[in-house]
Amino acid sequence: MSENKFSLDRRQFLGFGAVAAGAAAFGLAGCSPKTSDAKAADSSSKGSTSSAGNPAASGELTWLGAEPAIADADVKETVEADVVVVGCGLAGVAAARAAGEEGAQVVVFEKAEGPQCRSGEFAVINGDLEARWGRDTFDADQIVDHHMDECSYKTKRSIMSKWARHGAEVFNWYIGAKEDLYICDATRSEVPDEGAASYLIPIFQPLPEAYDWTKEEHPVYPTSVELLPSQAPVLEANMEKAVSESDVTPFYGYFVEKLIMEDGRCTGCYARNAKDGSYVKATAKKGVILATGDYASNTDILGYYCPEVVENGIQEMFPNVDVEGNPTNTGDGLKLGAWVDAAIQQHHAPMIHHMGGGADISGEGVMGIAGFLQLDKHGKRFMNEDVPGQQVENQIELLKDKTSYQIWDGAWKDELQYMPAGHGVACYYDESLPKNNETYRNYKSQAKLDAAVAEGRCFKADTLEELFDQIGDIDKEAALASVARYNELAHAGKDEDFGKVSSRLFALETPPYYAVAMEPALMLVCLGGLASDEDAHVYSNAGDVIPGLYAAGNIQGDRFAVQYPISLKGVSHSMALYYGYVAGKNAVQQV
Repeated sequence: MSENKFSLDRRQFLGFGAVAAGAAAFGLAGCSPKTSDAKAADSSSKGSTSSAGNPAASGELTWLGAEPAIADADVKETVEADVVVVGCGLAGVAAARAAGEEGAQVVVFEKAEGPQCRSGEFAVINGDLEARWGRDTFDADQIVDHHMDECSYKTKRSIMSKWARHGAEVFNWYIGAKEDLYICDATRSEVPDEGAASYLIPIFQPLPEAYDWTKEEHPVYPTSVELLPSQAPVLEANMEKAVSESDVTPFYGYFVEKLIMEDGRCTGCYARNAKDGSYVKATAKKGVILATGDYASNTDILGYYCPEVVENGIQEMFPNVDVEGNPTNTGDGLKLGAWVDAAIQQHHAPMIHHMGGGADISGEGVMGIAGFLQLDKHGKRFMNEDVPGQQVENQIELLKDKTSYQIWDGAWKDELQYMPAGHGVACYYDESLPKNNETYRNYKSQAKLDAAVAEGRCFKADTLEELFDQIGDIDKEAALASVARYNELAHAGKDEDFGKVSSRLFALETPPYYAVAMEPALMLVCLGGLASDEDAHVYSNAGDVIPGLYAAGNIQGDRFAVQYPISLKGVSHSMALYYGYVAGKNAVQQV
């Protein structure tokens, strides 16, 4: 392989990790040392414009444009490898390391300055790690079937099932690269100073005493973990291991702009060097793996597949940028695939699960989406509040000004224990501050609440009348009548209006009273990729496997559909990791 002067040597790579470990935005850790502010969904990729309402039904990919014509004269360097990986996020790093461990010569192209990641939640079903917390007896088929239901049966069960049965082994492989990772016994365990830079918690461990997920209408399976304070150290340890122990060469600051096809097989790609505009031609003897992420920062594509996201003004939260200062999630993989006749899944899934109103800088809502009373601006109750964050978001988008008000009273400390252990739900009251692990989004304290009031993120009043006066933009008389009706239902122990379970039906009678405004949440990612399967293959529009081409991470289609399921916290990350591993192994073994 020829020398790559713009790739990182071992010393530079390790130095980069020290910078990246501290990067975070709204609780989403970015492995790139550069970050960008939250961008509105109309901040498209360079040169694109909003296209909400495009006639997608015609099948014309109006966002695609012409495939670049790259002349031999533009190619400054040629490299040969067994496997080429496009993208160095979670899936790309896993693919590179997995292929390298099979003895393959691997080249990785990434348009940012280094490996990319965000938050550290992972769903891990059963396995040795979960056994240490007594959480290794879940029925994988039950979980898979629930996922299929949440996605309206518009995804491929084989993809979900293979991950559910084998993902735990790959997660152990992943965290094993970080030998000094500290593993906690409980969600709020104290963390020693030597483990504070990189530790893992079991989420919802222990569960609230009153919570039984088997009896929930919308269960969240207590089988997830989180890498804190950032996933970055573990991701970087994996890439460092791949580079130092295998024949893996990363090219950072390179933009893959075209795939190479020969006799129907994908045999390589062209990548533009951002430094001088020249091209590298990379040939792959065994396979090319697309791990390019999603397309949420490109509203030409977003408006085509999910026009309602653009129409509703949903803002995007994405911290990672490339070496040219643009977001890295601009749909590169969809374009590369479409130009070689790869099929794109239908029914894409925007991830817009609400985490509560009055959020702080980390994105944590004051009371999360705990099922307290919700009123719209007309002062009317409009939903069963005991639903997950994605469903809360869906309801808020239907309201006047897309705004509701979550209301609770001074009895909240006793009531939280009856809330479900769900994604973004406040379900624990705890004033403790464990060493190096002081806070977690499902845990609430009076100190946190007082801070929210002091910072103007939460309303507080001694009477309901005063509370609604503070809110201002709500029909006060209708709101008071709605509270009276809600209290009547709570005392009767039956929600005749919206069917909320009686165990979470709490009368508002204990001052002080609190409220937060709840508006549309941030979109974290838009999940819709190339048609794929449980072997990470990519399919053509004719329904056939495209030889030599694989997909992993958010570019792998048929994993999620319609809306993001919330029954497994971190399932997107976990599947990206797993299928990056699968793609790396399969490319080398020619599966």
